[in-house]
Amino acid sequence: MNFIAIIGIVKGLMKGKTNEYDVLKVKVDKPFIEKDCEDWYELIDVNLDSAIFKREIKSIKNGAIVGIKGRISQKDNQMLLIGERLQVY
Repeated sequence: MNFIAIIGIVKGLMKGKTNEYDVLKVKVDKPFIEKDCEDWYELIDVNLDSAIFKREIKSIKNGAIVGIKGRISQKDNQMLLIGERLQVY
């Protein structure tokens, strides 16, 4: 099963290089910190289909909490996270 679930804080929205996807930067907590100097969060890029999420993309603001359900995809030997459902809180 190819399934991801992410809950985090919006840190930015970038228009994709193609009109197909916009990239949502989400700040998520790490489950553990390996070193004292390491940050407690990571920034994750999630690709959102521009046509499907048109209404949600307009309402997303920096600092908003979002829940994302999606899948992992591979393109040109690069792993991509593709959002299939999005809830803005």
